[in-house]
Amino acid sequence: MQTNTATKVNAHKKRLITLINIAKGQLGLDDEVYRPMLKVATGKDSLRAMTVGELEQALEAFKQKGFKPVANKQHSGASKTGVKRRLSPKAGSAKVAQIDKIRAIWITMGHHLVIRDSSESALDTYVRRMTCRSQNQGVDAAGWLTEQQAERVLESLKNWHKRVLVERIIARGERLEMNDKNTRPAGYDVIVAQYEGCSREAASCEESR
Repeated sequence: MQTNTATKVNAHKKRLITLINIAKGQLGLDDEVYRPMLKVATGKDSLRAMTVGELEQALEAFKQKGFKPVANKQHSGASKTGVKRRLSPKAGSAKVAQIDKIRAIWITMGHHLVIRDSSESALDTYVRRMTCRSQNQGVDAAGWLTEQQAERVLESLKNWHKRVLVERIIARGERLEMNDKNTRPAGYDVIVAQYEGCSREAASCEESR
């Protein structure tokens, strides 16, 4: 019987494969173009042979060629209810520095398929839920967070994101990066880097998203 973690990873892998197949059709690629693209992106030309990380690399390659995955058939950021979803404002416009970090992590979680909706509207919903738990002093939008509230939301997102990535790294059969004392998984940034295929020893890591 599969563990809960293995089940989640397999579901994630199937979703990535589905998205790549959609990309192939959307871009109108035949096998003579499609398989070499896979080979260049991951070193493999078969989706079934790829790890989750390799599938994400392949998907990113198709995005760079113009593939635009959508959660549903509606456009312009519209949800299933027809309500337009707001995108996050440009970085640097927030009144509190942590808010930009919150938005960046939220978007990255969307790229990693940890969340289904990485819009600002969805983030606002999460912020309302998180802040209302604290002495009933909630806010309706991420942009309205105080520094103290933003710090709590930021740490909550990082813990959530890191937990999912740790599970996926272990499921990939990799040796998990640990802290200096080798007592627990390394910090958030290191785990994200490992998940995206970057070495801790590298002086810099080219962003893959």
